[in-house]
Amino acid sequence: MTTKERTFLFNICVILYNILLGLIVEGVFFFLFLLFIAKTNNQNMGESIYIQIALPVMMLVGLIIAIVISTKTVGWFIRKFHLENKLDKKVIDHYKKDDAGTAN
Repeated sequence: MTTKERTFLFNICVILYNILLGLIVEGVFFFLFLLFIAKTNNQNMGESIYIQIALPVMMLVGLIIAIVISTKTVGWFIRKFHLENKLDKKVIDHYKKDDAGTAN
């Protein structure tokens, strides 16, 4: 298997991981949001301006958290399984620059 083929397969796996991670993080945020609405007994809570602002902000925060978790875990995966010499240099550089501040 060539480096390009391994890189292509790695990128497909990372895409699937990102989709799954994003769904999990957004699902947790949405579940917490529903718990908050259920806990309050206000009948007009769904029409509140706070809810209309909170939902998009929670979606954005969830997306940012999923991106950070994804880059950190993929960088860890590359280091853990010694994939530096098996993948394309551009992919390695992308995840190394995001993971430069962490100690191993």
